[in-house]
Amino acid sequence: MMLLSVRNLTVEYHTDTGIYRAVEGLNFDLEQGKTLGLVGESGCGKTTAMMALMRLLPEAGRIISGSVILDGRDLLRMSLAELRETRWKDISMVFQGAMNALNPVRTVGSQIREAIRLHNSIPKGQTEKEIEKLLDYVGVAKSYKDRYPHQFSGGMRQRAMIAMALACQPKVLIADEPTTALDVMVQAQIMDLLSDLKSEFNFGIIIVTHDLGLIAEYCDKVLVMYGGRMVEYGDLNQIFHHTAHPYTQRLLQAFPDIENPKAELASRIGFHPRASTSIK
Repeated sequence: MMLLSVRNLTVEYHTDTGIYRAVEGLNFDLEQGKTLGLVGESGCGKTTAMMALMRLLPEAGRIISGSVILDGRDLLRMSLAELRETRWKDISMVFQGAMNALNPVRTVGSQIREAIRLHNSIPKGQTEKEIEKLLDYVGVAKSYKDRYPHQFSGGMRQRAMIAMALACQPKVLIADEPTTALDVMVQAQIMDLLSDLKSEFNFGIIIVTHDLGLIAEYCDKVLVMYGGRMVEYGDLNQIFHHTAHPYTQRLLQAFPDIENPKAELASRIGFHPRASTSIK
């Protein structure tokens, strides 16, 4: 079942020095129960594209064209009231940098509570049970709901962000660099958790990352971005074993080979294509 269909998504940033095209003509689909990996170097437009899907771009950002169809409705054509109803309930996001994404002066439980109450009319007592159940799902003790983000470890903050994103049982979950700043063991735990939750609740996941190892282990399809454009898109086997685009080839060559640890890693050749595409 197709959950999400993105067509010709184009985003620009309007600045004092000109107009910069951050995403151009992006197309992809996400099926129910599947995981799409969105990969590319820093600055290629990955996060901008996902913020555009949620219509959470900063003030300078502009969606120039495209459609984002979720369950037959175009998120880009919705009124703000409709969009507020849709966010978190149908599509939610685990933002990059859990420490910065959580409000430092509010308890973790209160932040999850807000997401639930905005979209569900349930009694206060039931809300507290839902919070505890969500924390239990992600492996955090329910007693931690009254603690503040600084009292959580990095991995626990990431788990709390996942619990908040799942508060209203969305159909699509976007995870933007979900393993950033975590050690290898905690990274694996977070990714296993997302995989297990996806299997249990049957939602679709978009994972934004530059980690090809993570993509290879957890994703069904891969979309490669470079300079704001999609350069390659296909299933895991196609991207890793029948690579068509030179940029994807360089990305794979830049990834360490455990069987040949002394091999020289590849680097990108050339200049960023957006460096000369500003519109004055």
